[in-house]
Amino acid sequence: MSSAPPAPRAVEEFGRIDILVNNAGGWNPRPLMETSEKALEAAFAFNVTSAFSLTKLAVPHLAANGSGSSGSIVNISARAASMVQPCFTAYAAAKAALSMMSRAMAPELAPKIRVNAIEVGGVETDALANVLTDPSVRERLEANTPMRRVGRTDDIAACVVYLASDAAAWVTGKICEVDGGVESPAFTVPFQPL
Repeated sequence: MSSAPPAPRAVEEFGRIDILVNNAGGWNPRPLMETSEKALEAAFAFNVTSAFSLTKLAVPHLAANGSGSSGSIVNISARAASMVQPCFTAYAAAKAALSMMSRAMAPELAPKIRVNAIEVGGVETDALANVLTDPSVRERLEANTPMRRVGRTDDIAACVVYLASDAAAWVTGKICEVDGGVESPAFTVPFQPL
């Protein structure tokens, strides 16, 4: 006889889980020919497998919340998933997988659980902070973004709140782009063509 896995700490603390936001991710840019298979696999583990594993742990609790409304999963992806950026092969492939995983999970978990993703543009976080200390980089990023500024974490949080709320009760399997309006990279990493 197998025993049930232990309840996640959120269930112990709050009695239930209604929302899961998979927000771990990132990967340093590196030219293709300098990207090892091990680095590619690590990028997938960090950006995709972690969200996959946490989702599987949370699904039974999200489905059984008993509130009468559906649970919600929001995966934080990146515009690199759908926009070509040199030197981002590992990161872009992993985030593309996360975006597609979100879409693929949605019909399997509906109608009890909604699954959506947000493809995030250039947001001023710790990960981008070291690049933005160079005024010329910040100016180029802002100039190439239609909204003429770098994103803020509250820009992303607002979309998470929407997707997690009853206002998005009929939204699942969708990818929201929160990126200041960019349709091509606002900044590219210099690279040496082959």
